[in-house]
Parts: sequence; structure tokens; C-alpha cells
Amino acid sequence: MGIFLQDLRYAMRTLAKTPGFAVVAILTLALGIGANTAIFSVVKAVLLNSLPYRQPERLVTLAEGDPSSARPTNVSFGTREDWRTRSRSFESIALYRDFSPTMTGGDVPEILLGLRVSRDFFPTLGVQPILGRNFLPEEDRPDRRRVLLLSHAFWIRRFAGNPNAVGQTLLLDQIPYQIVGVLPENFQSLSFANDAKPRDVWAPLGYDLSLPYACRSCQHLRALARLKDGVTVGHARAEMNSIAAQLVREFPADYAKDSYVLVQPLRETWVGNVQSSLWLLLGATAFVLLIACANIANLFLTKAAGKRREVALRAALGASRARIVLQLLTESVLISLCGGAGGILLAAWGTGFLVSLAPAQIPRLNEVHFDIPILLFALAISTATGILMGLVPALQASRVDHREALQQGARGMVGFAKSRFRSLLVVSEVALAFVLTLASGLLLKSFWSALNVDPGFNMQNLSMVSFMLGGPRYQDDKSVAHMERQTMDRIRALPGVQGVTIVSVLPISGALGNWDQRGFNIQDRHIADPDVPSVDAYFVSPDYIRTMGIRVLRGRDFTEADAENPAPVALISESTARQMWPGEDPLGKRIQLGGRNDDRPWSVIVGIVNDVRQYGVDSPVTPQAYELYTLEPFGAPTLVIRSSLNSATLFRSVRAQISALDKNVPLSSPATMSDLLAESLAQRRFTMELLGGFGALALLLAGIGIYGVMAYGVAQRSSEIGIRMALGAQQTGILQLIAREGMILAGLGLLAGAATSLGLNRLLASQLYAVKASDPVTFAGVAFLLAGVAFLACYMPARRAARVDPMVALRYE
Repeated sequence: MGIFLQDLRYAMRTLAKTPGFAVVAILTLALGIGANTAIFSVVKAVLLNSLPYRQPERLVTLAEGDPSSARPTNVSFGTREDWRTRSRSFESIALYRDFSPTMTGGDVPEILLGLRVSRDFFPTLGVQPILGRNFLPEEDRPDRRRVLLLSHAFWIRRFAGNPNAVGQTLLLDQIPYQIVGVLPENFQSLSFANDAKPRDVWAPLGYDLSLPYACRSCQHLRALARLKDGVTVGHARAEMNSIAAQLVREFPADYAKDSYVLVQPLRETWVGNVQSSLWLLLGATAFVLLIACANIANLFLTKAAGKRREVALRAALGASRARIVLQLLTESVLISLCGGAGGILLAAWGTGFLVSLAPAQIPRLNEVHFDIPILLFALAISTATGILMGLVPALQASRVDHREALQQGARGMVGFAKSRFRSLLVVSEVALAFVLTLASGLLLKSFWSALNVDPGFNMQNLSMVSFMLGGPRYQDDKSVAHMERQTMDRIRALPGVQGVTIVSVLPISGALGNWDQRGFNIQDRHIADPDVPSVDAYFVSPDYIRTMGIRVLRGRDFTEADAENPAPVALISESTARQMWPGEDPLGKRIQLGGRNDDRPWSVIVGIVNDVRQYGVDSPVTPQAYELYTLEPFGAPTLVIRSSLNSATLFRSVRAQISALDKNVPLSSPATMSDLLAESLAQRRFTMELLGGFGALALLLAGIGIYGVMAYGVAQRSSEIGIRMALGAQQTGILQLIAREGMILAGLGLLAGAATSLGLNRLLASQLYAVKASDPVTFAGVAFLLAGVAFLACYMPARRAARVDPMVALRYE
């Protein structure tokens, strides 16, 4: 300890004598360590922390799939009942679905976010209410499901934390619900759309097999299950797919021939595509830190060259090589720990900024905070950084020829080994910078490609707002359609409004978990229900196509007369026509959306429209079909308005018009279509912006590193340059000599970086859209950019060398 304290005091005195070196090194490390710590705090909260449930490793999600299911997520109530009786792998299998009731009784109606859940939902998660009780078995029935559990936040907001809230009633959709309990403050609910929005209320699912929508083919629920102790996910997956095969044989009319069950750990389902983005960002910050380490290692090499005589004297006086290495290493670790302290301060600020930038689709962001593991992580990478950047310079400094070092002057030449290591550091910096800059360029090009995809409609001046029609007043289709028609008529009369329509599901909103897929039945084709292809279904008012700016390719658009005609009509998309009637004309054909029912009127196809992007502009188009809302009125429509008014004025006017018709109808989610597009691309933008920032930082650090090495080399070779110029060398020749050496190092770094990038293709490919990870244009652009930075970094020291006065350079000799 005494030796350590002595070395520590010496390192502090040494750094105090070179404050410029110390400040540059500490700030550089603070940036690198701070970026790593901030990203790691997000990775830890989202990916590494245990889920906030009892024994979360035993929780899995179940979904019904078949070869036509691109991403199976849903199950049916009837199938769940079969699973419960036949499976031996699970303690329980719970169900849940969306529940967005309208709460009235206050100043303005409010749409709440919630779930309807089976009675075993909370026991499956291992969650108990802090007040009241859980749902009773008899309350999970169609006639008894008017009870509620509240979130802690909603309980505080609505009842100011009053324990007497249990037993009171809330008016939801004009129906009284009794509050039976309050959930813990730290409870994080699952959501139907896998978003991160907090839920307010939970009510019993209330299904039984007598309900028409509880059939085996009615897949509109999500399933959560708890594995029995000792049962693995693989064992459960094998058992469930064996059960799926049994059900196909027993109920061929309800299941596709190749049906299967997707069994996934809950963590994988919850984090989804986020984990690859976060690991990519953590890797990028590690690269930035490595580049910073290389830069500071070069600075330490420079300092070590100046200490050759001092090290030789210590060795001559009896210091061992290990003692010398330890003393020199203490200085680098001290600097890294100071940089780590600065990095922690930067991360404490940067983490909050990072969370504010993060899209809402990233789950568990509310768990991001500084704790002991985060501090230990910062301490660990600070110590490792100090050892990494100081060990080799310290070893090389301790390896000098002591006799030669004592005989040389203070300007002795640097040995070949040191020059070789310095060159290796520069090559590594350029290679790492190439990888990061290339990834940034690919993501930027990918994002630009996504932004320039035709969504299939005209987004200019297009706004949307949703409203809810619930309660006894809107129990029949006629009253719902009448209210929707009155609403559109009033808004259409507003000044500045060019068009207004309603739709069941908006384009692009599928990227946010909102879609409606229905079976596509063709009258003259008798296909078993499970094998009927699916399309994205839209129920719209007659002027929807015109208001949205969707092109009619063949046939005609809907008309107002179609809404009153008892013979229904339909439109289909171009991809539907191509897939369902290859080489045929589908106009005049008759279809049904949903389950086949010959008692229901068939819709005649009267037009073919261009495809729209339902699952985001960065997703492929899917088959689509449109029917009029009068055929299937729905109580949660979305108003789409094309208007020259600014969005705030428009939304106030819309609210006033709907309130004039019914003050208990709430509005939600006012936004422009541009907002919706931005939200669908938020995760892609988040990754691109952060990786772009890290790439720019890597580029800057690499340029500084090349400049530092070249400037040091010029200083060491000043006498050689003076001799060359005294013997007749021209400035141009000296300029080329120095710049060529730097560009050779940069070229080797570019080759190494290109090879590394090709090796990381698979990791990056999952983050790209319409761009290959080996895109030659981006590769060439990044190579030219880095070569330009390298040339600039080489040119300035070379230009200084070319201006050396031979007499001044030789005077020392």
C-alpha cells in the first residue's frame, strides 16, 4: 500500500506538470465512458433486469400460427379451453385483450386504457392487489364481469389514494363497474399492442363457450402461461404442437392443416425487435471507447518516449521492470478513473436525455435509473480502460536499452517497436471508425429510403382523431351509423375542410399494433375456413378513397348511393387482385370478409385501388379489401380529415361539433398522418440518430489520432528532414513523403474496417430497409470520407515538415 500511495502521488505530480495532456485525456475518456454507461443503463433496464413478476423465467406467451401467419400473436378462447384440459406443461394459461372504456361523471369524458383479463391473469403473473382482492371465478362470466381493478397511478389520480375507493363504482360506457382492488405501484402490465403506455383499469374477460366470438377460429385474444416447475420451454413447445396436431385432426373445419403453437419466453415477446437495436448501440459505444483508448495510448507512448532517460536511471538504481511498469500504469489508471468520474456525471445527464429521445415502443423505460450495478459497470470499464491504454506503453518504456538511453540526448529516436505499435493503433482506430461510420451511413440511407416510400395515399394536410361511441345510447348499429353520419356532416361544413371520412383502421397504424385481418371468401370458391387467405380489412364511409387520395386503378369508387343500397359493394387492392385472381378480372366477383356465411349478402367488387402500407412504410404491402361502414358499423371509428386549418384549431372545432351532438363522447389520439408516420419510424430514427452521433465522434477521434501520430513523427524526424532539405529535397517531396506514410496507415485501416464490416453484415441487416449491408455506394462513400479525414490529418503535419528551416533543424546536432 505504501508503494501504491507513493506511485499515486508521483502520478498526480506528473499530471499536474502536464495539465493539457491530463485535460484532453480525461475529457476524451469521459465521453467514451459516459456514452457506454448511458447506453448500458438502458440495456440493463430493458433487456437484463428481471421482469417484475414472480419467477419470471417460467412465464411464456402462446400464439396460434400456420404457414400464412407472418407473426402469430393471437389465440381463440375455444382453443385455450382445449389447451387447458390437454396440456400438462403449465400451471395456468391466462387470456387478455384490449379494453378502452369511456369514463363519464367528470367535467369531460375520458377514454381509459385497460385490459379485459381472465380470472387467472394476475395469479399467473404472481401479482396481488395492495388493496381489496383479485377477481373471483364467478366474476369471469358474461353476466358478472362488471368489476374493476385499478392501477396505483389511476387510484392516486382519481381518488387521491383514498382506501375507501374499494367498493365504489365508476361509470364506464354508461355502465356502473364496482372497484374491487388496487394493484401495486410497481406493477407493470402487459399490453395488447406491446406498447409501453401504462394501463388504468382491468376488468374480467367474462367469456364462456356459449358466446359466438368464443369459437375456436375466433383468434382475437393473447395468451400468457406459467410453466410448471422443472418444465422447459422446449418441452412445452413440443407438447403444444402435438396438441395442435390433435386439434387439426379432430376439428378440420376450424384449423389449417399446418397449424402450430408458438411458445416464447415472455421476455422475448416483450422486448421484440428492440433488443438487436440496443445491443447494436452498446457495441457502437464500445467501439468509440476503444478509439479513445487508442488515442490516449498514443499520447502515453509519446510521454513514455520522453521518460526513457528517467526509466533508465531508475533501472540503473535497482528498480525492477515490474516496479517500473506498475508506476507508469498507475498514471494511466488514475486518468481513466478521473475520466470515469466525468463519464458518470455525463451519463447521469445523458441517460435522461436518452430516455426522452427513445420511442414509446421501447418497454420498461421507466425502470432506467442509476443504481449500484451501473456504478460498478462504470468503475469496471474505467479500470479496464486505464489498464488497456497504459499497459503496452508501460511495458515498452520498461524495455529500453538503459545504456543507450543514458548515452542519448533528450531527443533520442524512438525505437522501431514503438513506431510499429503506434502504427497499429492508428490502423485500428481507422478500422473501428470505418465500421461505425459505415453503419451510420447504412442506417441513414435506410431511413431515407423508408421516408421516400409511397405510402399509397396523400399524407399532405391529413389529420385524424378517434372517438368512442359506447353505452346504452349506441347499442344498435342504426344509432351508431346515424351518429357517425351526423358527425361527418357537421365537420364537413367547417371552413377549410376539404374532406372528412371515417375508417375502422388507419394505414400505417399496423406498425403500432393496430390492424384488422379478416378471412377473404370468394363466392365461387369453396375453401375450408382454416385455409381461407386473410386480408387487411377496412370499413369506411363512401368518400374515404377520395379523402385519403388513394388512386382508383380500375372500376369505380364508392358512392353515397352505395351506403343506402341493400346490395353491398367492395373495393380491393391491387395486390389482392393479383394474388386472388392471377390473370383474371376480379371486377364483378362476390366476396365476404370474415367467416363464410351464405345467409349474409355477398359484396360485389366494383373497383381496384392501389396498395397502401398498413404495417409501416418500411414493411411490405399486404392484400387489402374495403367495405362500407354501414355493412358493419363500429363504435370506435377514426375520423380522417383533409383540411387547410392548423391541427390545433381543427381539433378544437372537431371537439366542439361532437360535443354538440353528445357531450359524453370522448376524443382521443388527435394527430396528423405525418405524426403517425414519424411514430411508426421512431425506433428506426432513434437507432439511426444515436449511431450517427457515435459514428461522427469516431470519425473525429480517428482524425485526431492520425494527426497526433503524424505530428509526433514529424517532430522526431526534424533533423532527418533538415538533412534531406539541406541536400536539395524540395518541399513537395517532403510533403509527399510524410503524407504517404500516413495515408498508407489509413489505407490499411480502411481495408481492415471493410473486412470487419462484411463480417458483421448479419447483425446490421436486421436494422436495414431497402438497403443491403454490403451496399457498394455506402462503402465507397464512407471510404472516401475517411480517406479525406485521414488526408487532412496527414497534410497539416506534412505541411509543417515541408516548411522546416534546415539550419534550425540541424542546429541541435
